[in-house]
Amino acid sequence: EIQKTIEENMTGWTLDRIGNVERTLLKFATYELLKEDVGYEIVINEIVELAKKYGEEKSHEFINGVLAKIVNK
Repeated sequence: EIQKTIEENMTGWTLDRIGNVERTLLKFATYELLKEDVGYEIVINEIVELAKKYGEEKSHEFINGVLAKIVNK
C-alpha cells in the first residue's frame, strides 16, 4: 500500500530509480501520513530536513513534491 501510494504520486519515476536514502524517507513519511495521527506539516518538514542533510543535492525538493501530492489526495 505504501509503495503503491508513492509510485502513484511520482511522475516519470519509480522507487527502483531513486536513491536508497530518498526511497527510505518517502516510505517512512508515507507510512506516517497514512497510518499515524501526526500532522502532515510536521511529517513533511521533518522528512525534508532529513533529505537536505542525508540525500542528494535536490532530493528534498523531489520528496517535498511527492509528499505534497499524497497529502492533496
